[in-house]
Amino acid sequence: MDPHDDLDEYLRGNSALSRQYHREAATVTPHALDRRVLGAARGAQRRSPYLAPLAFAASVLLSVALVLAIAFGPQRIKRADSTPHVVRAAARVVVPAHVREPSVWLADIAALRRAGRSSDADAELLRFRSAYPNYRFTELGTATRVPVDSE
Repeated sequence: MDPHDDLDEYLRGNSALSRQYHREAATVTPHALDRRVLGAARGAQRRSPYLAPLAFAASVLLSVALVLAIAFGPQRIKRADSTPHVVRAAARVVVPAHVREPSVWLADIAALRRAGRSSDADAELLRFRSAYPNYRFTELGTATRVPVDSE
């Protein structure tokens, strides 16, 4: 016989197992088994008076550890090189243009370009050119968009 036929026969109530279930309409557990199970449950309850306080202490300890892990857990690490020098310097002190070294200023402009901030780099380059009009530079390949005055 096919297993699917056995299932269909069982579901229709024609199998030997179905007839056995119909004969025993209400299944009742023996009283002796009930007494043994309830007695074992009471005995287990009496044997462990320290488990409840221990479980409570473990829950409190784990809760505190979880809160501390969330509050003081791994933070995003900020790289020192992620912010261009121009932005870091501007956040601390505004330096007049004529005091700033040209090589440092050009390095800051290059850092702005690497960070994808081309418009800020162009503005800084214009300020640089106004502060140092006679300064020639060819090593900064990305800054050649602004015309260089030849003298």
